[in-house]
This record gives sequence, C-alpha cells and structure tokens, in this order.
Amino acid sequence: MKKYWKKNRLILAAALILGILTSVSSAGISILLQKIVDAAVSRQTEVFEKLFLFAAGYILLLCVMNYVSALTAKYLTQRMIRQYRQDIFKGIMSRRPVRFQEENTADYISALTNDMKLVEDNYIAALLQTFELLVMFAATLIILLILSPLVTAILLTAFLLMFLIPAVIGRYLERRQELVSSQMAVFTEKLKDILSGYEVLKSYNRIEAANLRFQAENEKETQVRFSAARLFALNEGLSDTLAVISTLMVIFTAAYLVLTGQITTGTLLALVQLSSTFMAPVMLLMQNVPKIQSMRQVIGRLNGYAADSSVSERPAKEIPSFEHTIELDHVSFSYDEETPVLSDITMQIARGGKYALMGASGCGKTTLIKLLLGYYEDYSGSIRYDGRELRELDPDRIAGIASVIHQNIYLFNWSVRENILLYEEFTGCELEEAVEKSGVSLFIGEKEGGLLHMAGENGVLLSGGQRQRIALARALIRHAPLIILDEGTSALDRQTACEIESRLLKDEALTLITITHNPDPKLIRQYDKIYQMSNGRLENQLKNSYTG
Repeated sequence: MKKYWKKNRLILAAALILGILTSVSSAGISILLQKIVDAAVSRQTEVFEKLFLFAAGYILLLCVMNYVSALTAKYLTQRMIRQYRQDIFKGIMSRRPVRFQEENTADYISALTNDMKLVEDNYIAALLQTFELLVMFAATLIILLILSPLVTAILLTAFLLMFLIPAVIGRYLERRQELVSSQMAVFTEKLKDILSGYEVLKSYNRIEAANLRFQAENEKETQVRFSAARLFALNEGLSDTLAVISTLMVIFTAAYLVLTGQITTGTLLALVQLSSTFMAPVMLLMQNVPKIQSMRQVIGRLNGYAADSSVSERPAKEIPSFEHTIELDHVSFSYDEETPVLSDITMQIARGGKYALMGASGCGKTTLIKLLLGYYEDYSGSIRYDGRELRELDPDRIAGIASVIHQNIYLFNWSVRENILLYEEFTGCELEEAVEKSGVSLFIGEKEGGLLHMAGENGVLLSGGQRQRIALARALIRHAPLIILDEGTSALDRQTACEIESRLLKDEALTLITITHNPDPKLIRQYDKIYQMSNGRLENQLKNSYTG
C-alpha cells in the first residue's frame, strides 16, 4: 500500500493538513466555552456579546473546514482504491493461463469487490481517521494540562487502561477478519455457480434444492461475519464503559475543584467538554487499531495479485514470429508426475499448411494446442517458432500469431460488433469482410440494430451457431497467420460447417489446424497432413490414406 500513499502524496498532504486544522479547531471550542460561561457568570455583557459573534464565525468556519477535510479524505480514499483495484485486476489478467486457473474466478471477483471494500473501510479510511484522532488527542491533552493537571492525570490513567484492550483483541480479530474474507470468497463462488446453472436447475426442477443450498451458504457466511462482529462489539462495549467511568470521574473532580475555589465554573464546563473530546478519540482509536491490524493478511493477498501487474519486474522476452515453421521436437508433458498427458510429440507446421488433428476426447489434442500457444512452460523437448524456443519468447504475443475458435464460445454482454472487435480498432472494410466470410451476415440483418444487437450474458440472446460465427469473425478480422479450429464449427449445421471449413482450406495464406473427432470425409482429404492422436501420442497419416 505504500506505493499508493506515495503516488497520491500531494492529496495526502492536503488531507493531513486539513485534518490537523479541523482537529485543533475542534479542541479549541472548549476554550471558547470557558470564556463564554465565565463572562456570563461575571455579568460581562459587552464581552459576552463579542464572544457570541466570534463563536458564530468560528463555528461557521469550522463547518466549512470539516466539509473540505472530509471531502479531501474521501477523494484520496477513492483514488487509492481505484488505483489499487486497477493494479489487482491487471495482475490477475496478466497471469499465465495455468496460474490464472489455479484459483476460482469467484475468488478474483471477491478480491475486487468484497476485499476492496474491507480495505477502504477498515484500512485507508481508518488510518486517515486515526491520524486526525491523534492530532485531536494531542491538542486536547495540551489544553487539559494548562487547565488542570489533576484531571489530565485521571484521563491519562483511563487512557492507558483503554489502550490495553485493542492490543489484546487485535490478534484475535486479525484471524477472524481473514476468515471473513475467505468465507466471502467462498460465498461469492457458490452464488456464481448456482446462478450460472439456472437453466440446468430449472429444467430438472431443482430450484428448491438450490434455495436450500443458498440458505446453508448464506447462514455460514453470516455466522463467520458475526463471529468477527462479536469481537468488534466487545471492543466497543469495553471502550464505551471506560469512557463513561472516566467522564464521571472528571465531572466529580472538577466539581470538587469548583467547590474549593481552585477553578471557575467556565473551567469546569471546559474540562467536561475536553474530557469528551479527549475520550472520543481514544474510543475511536481503540476501534480503529484492531481494524487496521486485522487487514494485514487481506492486504498481503491483494498485494500478491497486484505484484503480477508489474511488467518491469519480468525479464524481457523476444517477440515470436511465424514466417516459416513451428516445430515440436520430442515434446512430452504432464500435469503431475504420475499422469503423462503427451508423450514424445514430434511434428512440423509450415506456414500456409493445412493440418487435421484427430482423436477421441481426452487423448490430449487440446493440451497440445495449449502448449503451442504458450500456456505451459514445464514441458520436455522443444517447441520452436521459426527456430526460436517458445520458452524464450513472450507468450502474451502469441495471440498476434494464432487465433483459436473453441467449441464452447464465450461472448461478452456487449453488441455483436464489439464481440467481434473486442474494442480493437479495425476499418469498416475489414469488419465487413470478416462478417461476410464468417457468415455473420446471414443472420445479423434479422436482428434489431444489426451489428449493434446485444449478445446478452455469454451470448444467451443468440443461438449456438450464431455464437460460433461471431467467434469465427473475431478470428478472421485479425488476419492471424494461424487459425486453430477446436471443434469450432460443431454447433453449425453440416452444410454451413463444410462451407466455412472449405473456405478456410482454400485460403493459401492461412495456416489452419483443425481439431476434430468427426471429420467430413470430403474435406479431410484437402488437408496436407492428418495427425491421429491416441493416449497422448501422435501417428502421422498421409492425406490419401484416410478412409473415414
């Protein structure tokens, strides 16, 4: 978090200066109160009138200062949260696919929403408030010492007792707060899972079961949150009790000093006012210190996400190219040591060539493609783009070489146009060509708004075939030299699928890899080479040897 304090140091300085001014001015009200009461008791009418006018202006100025101070603190908090959240999001999105998939997307959502709210309330805002409270405490202490050292000694004794409470409770609260953060992530994951599976639950008449499942998760999340709230309540309750006792002691002591003639009535009221001003910061400090301490682990985890966004810390890698060949030489890969997924794969992909990768589900076809795209580094053997080892290349730049059309298409809740462009700039001619070649033009005219028609969440407002055509347009518009069809036309009717695949096969400048388990007998013969996969191994077939 130090990075964000430094980045906003000018606003932070303004917030701190305003905090000092408002805190000192608030403590100064007690002196004004003393003067007003003493003037009234001694019947000094002229002094009283002047003090009345001064007090009116003083309070008006204090109101303006309080507003500006609060506004500056909130502006600083929002800026820091925005910057912190942006770095966390960039860090998450910068992760390699294999690392990204180590955590559930609900964990990321919870970090960017629930945890950020905790940081805002229990860390940044609490720290800024704590600074103001310390200034107010110091200003009040100085005035108290001037007016009555005895009353000051009583309040300091109470303060020392109150200071011990957060020191004891803070350690337990940190663990509870971490549990709250973890449970909120679990709750978000379960909720996302249930809502995403609405159609399945509805079709099998399991809505009531989903309600019961949600109820159980809801109760669990509430219980964990309440366990932390109990400690907060204990901390606040003890603080309030000690504050009341301290105030009563101050009142009785000050009253005794008035009776013995050691202080005036105005000084008594000033001491009572100061005791409240003194104890209020102490009470809030007791509440804030455990909150700030409890955020240590949460911020540590968020910093882990944000650290991934620091490009400067990554070693620079070469930009990949595909002008000639992609070569795999004795490549093997496994997710764990006991279960090999790919074994001794050797193949060559030439620029402009057409290749079919066939095999039953689970034989390793998709894993092989992920290796080609740089998803994993811990493979044996070598993968070379134009003679350069993939491990030495920038994996994020592979996307400029290869476009993948998956069987399961994800569409954003954007317009069809933006789902094709993905907010990248292309000319109108390029968009029109991609729409035509992919077949999006065959249905988009029937949609209200045309290319501006909204796809809905994950393309729910479109058919499966329409979603795959949009995915094909998304790939074609980028003119990537390599297109990979991972069962990418499976949702289309046979005739349309053949038409699109045939068009891709005829494009001499395009390198095509088609993953399929049910090839069209006529089209399969147009491929330069057919690779048959079985149990993670490759068997080469000449194109004319395929019999269907």
